[in-house]
Amino acid sequence: MSKDEKQDAKERLLSAGLKLFAERGFDGSTFRDICDAADTNIASINYHFKDKDTFYLAVREYAWSLHRKMMVRFWEMVPKDPWAALRIHIEILLEAAFDEQMNLVSWFRMRELMDYERLPIHSESGTKDCRHRQYAEKMTTFLSALLGTAATSENISLLRYTYHSLCQFMPIHRQIEDRMLQGRGAFNLAPLLTKEQLADFIFQTVKHTVENMQAAQSK
Repeated sequence: MSKDEKQDAKERLLSAGLKLFAERGFDGSTFRDICDAADTNIASINYHFKDKDTFYLAVREYAWSLHRKMMVRFWEMVPKDPWAALRIHIEILLEAAFDEQMNLVSWFRMRELMDYERLPIHSESGTKDCRHRQYAEKMTTFLSALLGTAATSENISLLRYTYHSLCQFMPIHRQIEDRMLQGRGAFNLAPLLTKEQLADFIFQTVKHTVENMQAAQSK
C-alpha cells in the first residue's frame, strides 16, 4: 500500500469513527463496525492506531480540528467588528443543522458530555481545562464588547445562553424530525428557511436582548 493509500485509509477511519462514536457512543462502536464503515480492514486500523482508546483520542482531535477550522473567521473578526463576528458565530453554530459532517461533530461533542466518565480522556484533563479556560476568556471578551456598559457577569452568561441555545437546539430538533417523525413534524423549520434566514432571526433576537440589557442597566 502506497503512502497516499495509507493516508486515505486513515482519513476514512477517522471519518467513520466520528460517525459511529457520534451515533452509538464509545461503548457501542466496535473496530469491526468502524472498519466496515470505512471500507478497510482490521490490519489498517491496527497499523494507524494501537488500540481503541488511542483511536478515540485521534477521532476526538479530528472532530476538534474540524470545529477549529470553522472558528478561524469568527476569532479573526472579533477585534475588528464584534457584531459582524456574532453573525459569523451564529452561522457556524447553525452549520450543525445544515451540514452532515458538522452535525456529526456537534453530536460527537454532546455524546462526550454524556459519556465522559467512560471515555479515555481523563489523562488530558489539565490540557482540556486550560483549553476551556482560554475559550471562556475569549468569549467573555467578545460578549463584553457586544454588551458595552451592560457587560455584567450575569448579562454575559444570559447572552451566551440566549443564542447558543437557539443555534444548538436546531440540530437536535432536526434529528428528531428526520429520524423519529421522518420529516412529518409540525415545527420542522430547516426545510422551510435557509441558514441565512435563521441566522438573521437569531441575530436580531440577540440585538434586541442586548438593547434591553443596556436599557435596564442605564436605569
